[in-house]
Amino acid sequence: MNPLKHICLFLFLFSAVLPTACTAQSAEAGLLARADSEMDKLGQFLTFERDKLKIKFGVESRYRLEYKDDFNFNDAAYEDDAINLFRDRLNADLTVGSRVRGFIEAQDAESFAESRLNKTSLNVNRFDLRQLFTELKSPWDGIPVSVKVGRQELSYGDQRFVGAFNWSNVARVFDAVKAIYTPKKWLKADVWLSQVVSVKRLQADSAAHEDNFYGAYTTLGPFREHVLDMFLFVRHNKKTVAGERSGEVGQLKEYTLGNRFKGKHANLDYGIEWAFQFGSRTHDKIRAWAWHNEVGYTFASVSWTPRVDFEFNYGSGDDNTTDGIFKNFDNLFPTNHFFYGYMDFASLRNMNNFKIGLEAKPYPKLKLVSGYHWFFLDSNKSAWFNASSTVIRAAAPGASTTLGQEIDLLAKWQMMKHLEILLGYSHFFTGAFVSNTGSSSDANFFYLQTVFTI
Repeated sequence: MNPLKHICLFLFLFSAVLPTACTAQSAEAGLLARADSEMDKLGQFLTFERDKLKIKFGVESRYRLEYKDDFNFNDAAYEDDAINLFRDRLNADLTVGSRVRGFIEAQDAESFAESRLNKTSLNVNRFDLRQLFTELKSPWDGIPVSVKVGRQELSYGDQRFVGAFNWSNVARVFDAVKAIYTPKKWLKADVWLSQVVSVKRLQADSAAHEDNFYGAYTTLGPFREHVLDMFLFVRHNKKTVAGERSGEVGQLKEYTLGNRFKGKHANLDYGIEWAFQFGSRTHDKIRAWAWHNEVGYTFASVSWTPRVDFEFNYGSGDDNTTDGIFKNFDNLFPTNHFFYGYMDFASLRNMNNFKIGLEAKPYPKLKLVSGYHWFFLDSNKSAWFNASSTVIRAAAPGASTTLGQEIDLLAKWQMMKHLEILLGYSHFFTGAFVSNTGSSSDANFFYLQTVFTI
């Protein structure tokens, strides 16, 4: 497929969105503002028993049209061109006094596509329980501790290692027990025991009891617009996993230790995050690490207040798969979609990623985002992994390490407080590694998404 056609389609649709967004500026004081006001009322707490008991109900309805072309890098092979994804959530939030909270959320996720590949548990989760937890705060003011027990989201930092992955049609939750310690406004520490919930399309979801995930995450800040996080994640997978040597099997005992620093000074913003992994995989040692660096600058005095940013992201790969040392970084439970290209062809696993981005706001409710990525394998002796750590192409010693480049274009319009519209287009230019290992057609991705929330 000719990428020029898709770029023209994106520009045509964007040119239709932009004037409408401009018109909405004046209309907001009228119909849209009144609609927002009414929906705000629907989302307010209902109070009972002299305000001791409060409850509110929430709704999210999301639709996304995805047009995927040559995601298998083979223009000669048939694949779905269009996928219609629907996701609806209903929730109730209950508080009793100031120390007890209960939350329940149901979700229905559907995919309408011809291929069964797009109707798996990655996209489909028939009406099921998504979250159900109770949060209890200490009855003593001098002990600033709360405990959150039940099915819940875990999301930390920028979600590079642990996130809810809400871009997915199904998303991610954990069955967890979490303690939260907040002795100061600038200090927060979480400690938890959890098991990730396995999604089952037509049955009730249940936790993966063999995959245990423990953690401690501390946040210091903000100090003059700076924040410092420290974390330790422990993953103990009791399910049999393969080692590097043939026939070798055992358990995974993996530790991830790291820091995240993020700050801003005037118009300059910057951040760094690193993680080192150690432990054992069957009888093999784990020695892996990941690193993220970013710097951005906002031209506050320029029309549209453009921001330009630069990033380098690295996840180690294994350059010797028979030496008993496992070096592929485990990206754990992240929300990779935000960071390494919107086509989800990359993660922090055997990857070097350079990125330059540009964003601007021509109108208060309209944001334009663009990004250009360069992807290289850390080692061609290890596989190419996508955002969910699934192998795209197997290792190919002797092949190039150049995967390719990706351009991302996105328009985000906050039409109303309760209604957001996304319009995006991405193109992946395949590199030498792809052509060295098989078919190498460029890939295209177009999507249109609407999200309604109360």
